[in-house]
Amino acid sequence: MDVVIFAAISIGVIHSFAPDHYLPFVAIGRSKKWSNERIMLFSLTGGSVHVLSSIAVGLLLFLGIDLLGIARILESFSSYALIAIGLLYAFASLLLPHHHIKTSSAASLIVLSLSPCIPLIPLLLIPGINALAVAAVYAISTLTTILTLTFLTTRAFRPPKVFHGTEEFFAGIIIALTGVITHIFGLRPDRFSISCKQLRKLLIQL
Repeated sequence: MDVVIFAAISIGVIHSFAPDHYLPFVAIGRSKKWSNERIMLFSLTGGSVHVLSSIAVGLLLFLGIDLLGIARILESFSSYALIAIGLLYAFASLLLPHHHIKTSSAASLIVLSLSPCIPLIPLLLIPGINALAVAAVYAISTLTTILTLTFLTTRAFRPPKVFHGTEEFFAGIIIALTGVITHIFGLRPDRFSISCKQLRKLLIQL
């Protein structure tokens, strides 16, 4: 059980370092000149939805409802969605400079919530394991990491002076670049899926 808990914590921490888990929230919050507390709350909301969707897919699979295929499809398209959202947000800020843009904020939450952490799922299905305990430590480690990175990024995030007055355009470009980087470097949880299956076999033998 200790090995499984350690694996859940490791997955929660490592996968949360992917920039799409926190940078879009910081970029949007900064462009709207939100307080640090509001940005943290925004990130916490997105992270919570992400965690709950990850746990839900695993528990539903345990009950015989297989949504893993859909989860993989949604996760694989998340980087493209971020690119589209970022570009839409950026150019909408130029075309509608006097309108308060809110749609991209909600869309970012939707993208994050519909991208479950697939590597967690094998751990929830190991026979004889307390799935709720595994889910709990995963949730705590994931949210703690996301909030820490959000806090540090919020303190460091400063749009260049050249973008003064067009902060929302800059934020959109940052979101789009986050999607590009995520796609190019494969910073997605599904990259760990094979190793997690191997881990599950190893844990069953312990």
